[in-house]
Amino acid sequence: MTAPGVRAESRDAARVPSTAREQARSLRIPFAILVVVALVAPFFIYPVFLMKILCFALFACAFNLLIGYVGLLSFGHALFFGGAAYLAAHAAKVWGLPFELAVLTGTATGALLGLLVGWLAIRRQGIYFAMITLALAQMFFFFCLRAPFTVRAGAEGRT
Repeated sequence: MTAPGVRAESRDAARVPSTAREQARSLRIPFAILVVVALVAPFFIYPVFLMKILCFALFACAFNLLIGYVGLLSFGHALFFGGAAYLAAHAAKVWGLPFELAVLTGTATGALLGLLVGWLAIRRQGIYFAMITLALAQMFFFFCLRAPFTVRAGAEGRT
């Protein structure tokens, strides 16, 4: 029952934080819990496994954004993810960069690949967008498979 003259919608709206300051205040406790879990998790979970979980969670968030909100199916995520991961590992192992710079190199690579693929594919929609991103991902895969700097030692003579 509602009081006379008070609509149910206005009463429910009164419970919802109305200003940005109140919304930020209501998110303090969940954010603090998230920070504590992030700081404590490496002591209870194997760090490499935790890093994989975080990488795939980010990968899933990108798919949620693109498919869920925009409605575009993209196969380019594997291109960005793989290209960034490969160049980060290559920068750390072959070029001898420290971990932080290798990760920044991988991030910049993923962003650059996203810019290039996006420039080519963004004007399409539906199945055409999916096919262009799939084709570009496969082209990048075969480039990396056959590039001279990716050939293993002893495998140069094989085709």
